[in-house]
Amino acid sequence: MPVRPSLKGLQDSQPMNIRLCRPADAAQIADIYAPFCGDSPVSFEIAPPDAAEMSRRIENISRRFPWLVAEENGAVAGYAYASPHRERAAYRWSADVTVYIRDGFRRRGVGRALYSSLFALLRLQGYFKAYAGITMPNAGSTGLHAAMGFRMVGVYEEVGYKVGAWHDVSWWGLALQPPVNPPPEPRAFPDIAGSPETLAAIKIGDRMFKPASQTKK
Repeated sequence: MPVRPSLKGLQDSQPMNIRLCRPADAAQIADIYAPFCGDSPVSFEIAPPDAAEMSRRIENISRRFPWLVAEENGAVAGYAYASPHRERAAYRWSADVTVYIRDGFRRRGVGRALYSSLFALLRLQGYFKAYAGITMPNAGSTGLHAAMGFRMVGVYEEVGYKVGAWHDVSWWGLALQPPVNPPPEPRAFPDIAGSPETLAAIKIGDRMFKPASQTKK
C-alpha cells in the first residue's frame, strides 16, 4: 500500500509549487486517484491502478504531453495532464485534459493553478482546443471548468454503468488560442521541455495557490 504523506502541521511551512511529474510521484498519484475509482462514478475505472501501473501511464503520457503536480512539503496536492483527444490525424491539434486534487487540499486553488500552467504549456506545443469529460452530477468539477473558460459542448447520455446506475458524461471545450490556417504541427512536450518559455509556463500557476490558513472550514 502506498504511504500517505503526513499533512498535519506542514501545509503552510513551505509554499506550494508546480513542477513536472517524476517517476517517484507514482505512488502518491495512485493514492490520490484511487478514491475516484471503485465505488465512485467520477472515474469509469473500477480497479484503482497501483503505483507500477501509474508509473507506466506517466511515462507513456510524458512522451507527448505535460504531466504536472502541485507539491507542498513533499506531499503531492494534485496533478493534471493532457492526452490525445482522439487518434485520427485531423484531431491532433486538440487534447483532453484531466485534473485530480488530494482530499485536504481542496478550496486552495490547486485545480485552477494546475490547469493554468498546463494550458500555457499546451499553447507552447501548438494545441488549439482542450476538452474534458465530466461524469454528472459533479458540481465541483463543472464549477472549476466553467471558471477556467470552458463551455459545455454536449452530453453523452447514460453512457456508462457503474455503482448500480447509468451515468451521463458532459463534455466541455476550451479554445486555447485562435485558430490559424494551416496550423503548424504540434510539438511533443520533450522537444520543448527545457526551454525558458516552458519553465516560465510551469510556474504560472504558483501565484494562484491559497495558504491553508485561508481555507474556509
